[in-house]
Amino acid sequence: MIPSPRQRNFYISYIKGFAIIAVLLVHLIDWSNVVLSQTQIIAKEILYTAVLFFISTVGSVAFIAYHHHEDLQKPTKRLITRGFQLIGIYFLYNLMKLPIYNFQQEPFYYQFINQQKFSVTDILTLQSFSVPITIILTIGLFLLIAPLFLWIAKKTKHPKSIITTLIVLLVMLNYLIPLPSNPVTDFLMSKHTVMFSLLQWSLPFTLGFYLAMMGFEKVRNKAFPLFALLTILCGSFLFTTHQPLYISWYMYPLRLYYIVASFCWMYMLIYLFTWMEKIDHPLMNHTLALVRFLGDHTLSLYIYHWIVVDITLWMFAPQAKMIWWTVALFFIVFVIMKRNKLKEYFREQRTTN
Repeated sequence: MIPSPRQRNFYISYIKGFAIIAVLLVHLIDWSNVVLSQTQIIAKEILYTAVLFFISTVGSVAFIAYHHHEDLQKPTKRLITRGFQLIGIYFLYNLMKLPIYNFQQEPFYYQFINQQKFSVTDILTLQSFSVPITIILTIGLFLLIAPLFLWIAKKTKHPKSIITTLIVLLVMLNYLIPLPSNPVTDFLMSKHTVMFSLLQWSLPFTLGFYLAMMGFEKVRNKAFPLFALLTILCGSFLFTTHQPLYISWYMYPLRLYYIVASFCWMYMLIYLFTWMEKIDHPLMNHTLALVRFLGDHTLSLYIYHWIVVDITLWMFAPQAKMIWWTVALFFIVFVIMKRNKLKEYFREQRTTN
């Protein structure tokens, strides 16, 4: 059965639902070599916020799902188990694909092949990958440290102050204080690996946890103006220094402009979903239920769609645009296979509006 509304935050599911739709569209556009107009390129920038949504909602879900537990032993075990599962999925998919796939069909991987960094050892040491799903590895690692955040939230006298201090410290370490180069800092900053920078991306993870502590969607009237102001300030700095305003340019390495602009867009979406919930119409109820359903199945959709993309590019190369058809077919089949679960979402949406 689907958890009751009191046990699950619909807005987290809405945000994750948008994120999985956005990331699928980005992958379809990029890997099918679609040529976009300038207007479409600008519109596509909104889709890149999905990466931050995935990372930040990990922190939010960790708090919302487990903050009511007085004994943290069970939540800790679940979070650590889930973290290692995701790390295992990352390496398993990469290692399984490496010896059987025809990588000549995907020029993207030439960067590793030409550098002779395309072996089992290179994948295990994070020098390369055979499938670009490093976000799964990143999420898995953040789940391993999530119990520490829960302990701060549950067992300290001033948890919000501690998390706020941590956020300020992360901003300083990432953007104000030059860090010395050593094995630890190089690993955290991902200077010699294909990983996300753990130190940089821990900032949106921590912000997601903090916003959940504050109420997530309940603080939208404070959070949105704050992130909007910060977006304007960061954007003004970039503009006056003659730097581009495309947020995707500031994802790798992660910069403050991308972070605040993505959170600003997240809260705009929350306003949108709040408005949509007030419209008691079957079409609107079904749309919201479908978005929640997708948001609650992000991991399955993310992994399976990559498998579909890989197989399609292998079988139909150089007709890369075929992935639009095969991924769409996969999406339809997935929904049909989960139709009974989806019907529960439809019923639940009607009873909560």
